[in-house]
Amino acid sequence: MTFSTFMFKAMAFILSIFVTGIPYVKTAPSLLQTKEENCLLNVEMISDIHVEQMFKIKGEILKQGLIKMGESESEIDAVVVAGDLTNYADEESLADFYDIVKQYSPAQAIIAAGNHDIGHVGDKGVTNISREEAKQNVIKYYNEYSNQNLTTNYYSLYVNGYKFIVLGDDVLYGGSWDDIRFSQEQLDFLDRELAEGTKDGLPTFVLCHWGMSGINGENTVYEDTGIDPAEFDVKGIMEKYKNVYYISGHMHSGFKSKFIEKTFRLSNAEQVNGVTYLNLPSFGFLNMYGYPWPGTGAQLEVYEDKVVFRPRNYLTEKWFEKCEYTFEIEK
Repeated sequence: MTFSTFMFKAMAFILSIFVTGIPYVKTAPSLLQTKEENCLLNVEMISDIHVEQMFKIKGEILKQGLIKMGESESEIDAVVVAGDLTNYADEESLADFYDIVKQYSPAQAIIAAGNHDIGHVGDKGVTNISREEAKQNVIKYYNEYSNQNLTTNYYSLYVNGYKFIVLGDDVLYGGSWDDIRFSQEQLDFLDRELAEGTKDGLPTFVLCHWGMSGINGENTVYEDTGIDPAEFDVKGIMEKYKNVYYISGHMHSGFKSKFIEKTFRLSNAEQVNGVTYLNLPSFGFLNMYGYPWPGTGAQLEVYEDKVVFRPRNYLTEKWFEKCEYTFEIEK
C-alpha cells in the first residue's frame, strides 16, 4: 500500500466516524413503522451476527433486536439476514442462532450463509469439521427452519409476490477462508431466477453475504474481498435485468453521511449500471467507516413506484434519516 493510499484510507476512516457520530446522526421518532401507507413489502434487514459460545452477548443482541422488530406498528413481511450467522462455523452456535430466530423473529427469515459459517472452520480450535461439512450443516439447519428439503446452499422464494434469490458458497476446490466460489450451476440458477422474478417489472432481490468488488466502497473498506466479475460474473448477470437489488454484508461498514459518500465514494446504497447495491453493517460487532455501534440494520419498503432503504438502530430504536435512499422502480 502506498503512503498516499494509506493516508486516504486513514482520513476516510476518521472522518466517516466523526461526521457520522457527531452532527450527522439525526434521529427521527423511534416508532418502527413504514414511512408511508400503501407499502407493498416491508422487510427488516440485518447482517453479520457472529453468534458464538465464548461471547453469548451476540446472541442476546440478536434476540433483543428481533424483539424490538416485533413491536413494529406496521406489519413486517420478512426478516433478511445477510450471512455470518456464527463466528466459527460450529454447530452449537448455528443451533443457537436458529433457536433465537424461531422464537423471536416477527416474520419469516430469509437467511444467507457467510464466510464465517463455512470458511472459518478450525478457527481458535472451535471446530474440527471440513468446510463441506460446515456447508451441509448450513443447509440442514435452514431446511429444518423452513420445512424444506434443499440440497444446495442457494435457493429462492417469494414474499408478497416479490422474488428473493439467496446465493451461497459452493465450496469448490476445498473452499477458501474468506472468498466465495460459485459453480456454473448456481450462476445459471441466478440467471433463470432473475428472468422469472423481473418479468412483470417487479423489483427482485438478490441476497449474498459478499459485496461486489469496487462497489459500496469495498476497495477502501475491505479490499480484495468482494466478488470479482472477472472470475464470477454475478454483476453481469444482474445487469441483464431491470429493478434488481443486491443485498450484502461482510464489510462491517457502518452507515455514512452523504458528505462521506461524495468525498470518499463510500456508501451503503448505490446504483451501478442499473443494479442497486445495498450493503448492511454488522449487527453483532462494531463497524468501520461510519456509525460504529452494533444493533444496526435497515428497513426495506417497496411501493408501487419506488423502493426505500431506511437505516435504523434496532437496539436504540432510532432512524438515521440522513442515510435514507429512495430508488424509483423502472417501468
